[in-house]
Amino acid sequence: MTVELVVCETCRRPEDPPDAVRPGAELVALMERALADRPDLAASVRLRPMRCLMSCRRPCAVAVRSAARMSYVLGDFAPDEMTVETLTAYLRAYAATEDGIVPFKQWPQGVKGRFISRLPPLED
Repeated sequence: MTVELVVCETCRRPEDPPDAVRPGAELVALMERALADRPDLAASVRLRPMRCLMSCRRPCAVAVRSAARMSYVLGDFAPDEMTVETLTAYLRAYAATEDGIVPFKQWPQGVKGRFISRLPPLED
């Protein structure tokens, strides 16, 4: 079952000038490279940039979702390699679940405190 990582490409920090490169766009580029370098992960994860996740107070924001699993929105990430490693570790743990609920003890340190919301799966 494919996991989708939705990354807000328009996220920016309040102190960023309007014409600056958006940190969200930087995170998209970093995740594209990470998936290209990890074919095993790329086989089960689809990256989907999105213009806005409406989480402007908590940039960089991402959503992790998959059919028949819980979905999560997370924020307050930096567009850097540590975030990429955190997200790839969480995506692997999430993909290994039946319901999308990753036990707390399996959460990478970098996701703790970054959850914004959780949504139940769509029901048929």
